[in-house]
Amino acid sequence: MVTRAVSVRRSTSASGELAALRNLTAMTRLSEEERALVRRLCVFQEVVPAGQPFDPDGRAASPRLILSGWACRQRILADGQRQIFGFLLPGDSVGLSLEPRPLDETSTVALTRVEYVDALMLREILALQDPRHERLRRALATSRRYEEACLLNHVVRLGRHSAQARLGHLLLELRDRLQRAGLCTGDRMHLPLTQETLADALGLSLVHVSRTLGQMRRGRLIAMQNGWVTLLDEAYLRAACDYGAEAPLLH
Repeated sequence: MVTRAVSVRRSTSASGELAALRNLTAMTRLSEEERALVRRLCVFQEVVPAGQPFDPDGRAASPRLILSGWACRQRILADGQRQIFGFLLPGDSVGLSLEPRPLDETSTVALTRVEYVDALMLREILALQDPRHERLRRALATSRRYEEACLLNHVVRLGRHSAQARLGHLLLELRDRLQRAGLCTGDRMHLPLTQETLADALGLSLVHVSRTLGQMRRGRLIAMQNGWVTLLDEAYLRAACDYGAEAPLLH
């Protein structure tokens, strides 16, 4: 039986709160009352250790707002292989849909130590038609549409892109998402993902990922050091993987 250790603590840092607010305000400009509501939501945080599932008993994900750390949605096949459907970053939400969605029933696992807060209040806001929270409701709905657009882009990555284009497209997407949450500077971002995790996300072998990353470094497309990645030639990467051709609308 899989168990998960969860600790609850009062927030002492504003970084997670800021990531959540920046992510939502990138969708729609929030009122001060709506900002205050999100801040109150972020007071009591829970923790999932790296490598542990959010819901070990297999239930559909309860509403959560991620404040720090990285997680992924995944499926383990009968032969032990793993397919990652997408990554969850600070400011992302889980289980907010009013109706059951297959994505919400997919296993969600912490890739690093993850801090999150209960987001049942946000799901209730989606259900209500309170005009005071119209912008926040719109931001949450836009966030879900963006998530679906990213999943469609992932299908294109797996079905039509070369190994280099898959990696380039994913790195551009992650950079944009981190930038939206205020968690990266320019073209440099922290990437706490192993090559095995990248392989499971992109449908490549570990050897293929290692070789392709080496080619991208030698070609001066990216630089990698101590868990940090810098996009050195963004224009080339965008053109090579057609990034932005189907960019989701955020406003």
